[in-house]
Amino acid sequence: MVAMIVAGVGLASVGLTGVGWSRAPERRPGVSGDRSVPLGTSDDQVAPLSDHDPEVANAPEAPSPQRGVALGLFAEDVSFSYQSLLEEIAALGAKDVALVVPMFQGDGRSDNLHWHTRRSPTLAQVAETIRQARRLRLGVTVFPVVQLEHPASGEWRGNLSPSHRTAWFRRYTDLLGDLAALAAATHADRLVVGSQLSTLDGPRDRAAWEALLLRVRGLFGGRLMYSANADHYREAALLDWVDETGVAATFSLRSPDQPVTEEGLATSWRQIRADLEAWSRERGKPFVFTEVLYRSRAGCTANPQDQTQGGSPAPEEQRQAFAAFRKAWQDAPALAGFYLWNWYGYGGATSTSDTPRGKPAEAEIRALLNTP
Repeated sequence: MVAMIVAGVGLASVGLTGVGWSRAPERRPGVSGDRSVPLGTSDDQVAPLSDHDPEVANAPEAPSPQRGVALGLFAEDVSFSYQSLLEEIAALGAKDVALVVPMFQGDGRSDNLHWHTRRSPTLAQVAETIRQARRLRLGVTVFPVVQLEHPASGEWRGNLSPSHRTAWFRRYTDLLGDLAALAAATHADRLVVGSQLSTLDGPRDRAAWEALLLRVRGLFGGRLMYSANADHYREAALLDWVDETGVAATFSLRSPDQPVTEEGLATSWRQIRADLEAWSRERGKPFVFTEVLYRSRAGCTANPQDQTQGGSPAPEEQRQAFAAFRKAWQDAPALAGFYLWNWYGYGGATSTSDTPRGKPAEAEIRALLNTP
């Protein structure tokens, strides 16, 4: 079935659920530095995960610092090509791209996770986008996120409470298996096994995550990352069970009644940096910002995570936010990389969306990506 992905990029979709999971792709140390290494296979079995598991110790060697941009695969036209957006990302100076792949469930209590026929990309489309990125010499992170089709008030992936927890993990494991097989076949560098799943990433669900990671490691030889939410990274036990530590950088930089100044935002970031660096020293591991996100909307620096509709365009506040991030995080050894969120979208001066395209923030993005 993996061969079907390789050969079937032109198909409208490629079904991978239920692929044979007995063969494990060979681990490829240094994959980030050599994008031409052929993928091998091995029949070695992966041992169950534990806090001091040799499987973690023998994970692929740490790649060079990630300097990336996220690209949401959000087009509802299955024939859409992301080639031109990837070319723009490479021209900015990015070395890496995170391809954001949405999966869906009904609401926060559902366990019916699925690829949406219109709002999720087909697996063939994801595979072709990975190939396009690799042809541009971009490192590739496959980044699935859970979206809710009919959320109740206040529900999002950070507070899921599935009524049938075992069934939810079983289905989530199936979908991650789809992406792990695809990532192996297309030589992606890393796979994010979850993002901001704050109610599901703790010790209570350790056994479910061990089973998931065992299965995914049996399919994919690259690095595994988890992306913890900004208000939860200290509590996310799953960060200890993967190769790379991710944090979604949705920190508030000011109270809503405070004025927006670049230096004030930078001061807030420096305080956050001190806390994160202390945490990183305690763990003995560097971390990656999986999302550095600011909408070009008034208030984006007070509540970066707010994705509700409406609001007034504020491209200058978005620019100041990225500029403050650059000032605060230059020469930070604990920071192993970052992904600037999100290049998908038309952009422009009147947009209130995440994308910096065609906005003053684009210059800051370029400076961030080209800072030594």
